[in-house]
Amino acid sequence: MFLYPPARFDANEWFIILNSLLGFAWVFFAPVRYPHSISILIVMFCVSAAIMMDHAIAIPPVDMYDINDRPTYEWMDFFSYFLYAPYALLCVYLYDKLDPKGLWFTAWIIGWSLFCVGYEWLSVQCHVFTFKKWNLMHSFCMYLVMTTIHVQLFRYLRKHFQDRSESVFPSKTAE
Repeated sequence: MFLYPPARFDANEWFIILNSLLGFAWVFFAPVRYPHSISILIVMFCVSAAIMMDHAIAIPPVDMYDINDRPTYEWMDFFSYFLYAPYALLCVYLYDKLDPKGLWFTAWIIGWSLFCVGYEWLSVQCHVFTFKKWNLMHSFCMYLVMTTIHVQLFRYLRKHFQDRSESVFPSKTAE
């Protein structure tokens, strides 16, 4: 598969570059709350999910949206897969810090899904996505599912790592 350059270097490329820099700067400077291996697994899951979704619904015959300047795959499309990774890490970081339970957990999932829809709306305004048969309500439903999966994956990984070594986790009582 040949990766095409962008048709024009404009708002969508700048959106991807600036948001990637800001997002990963946060990841780099955020206090460590859990092992880096958990962060790596969350990023890998997030990027894999984005790639699978795009290949399932953004290409013919389904073709619900285009990414960036052209309907064919271009090299900025590859970088766009990493846009959501820092925000998935922020989601689980804040989840770990706030530890919502019961109805607060449900509110957390809904609130974070709304944040993701707002972020996607901004990316649509910058022409990162061009919707054909897709809309933000579809995105909201998808984010409800994906946010729940991200948090559940994080909970599983955190428990797995805690069971293996209590010493790798910072003490929550020290805060």
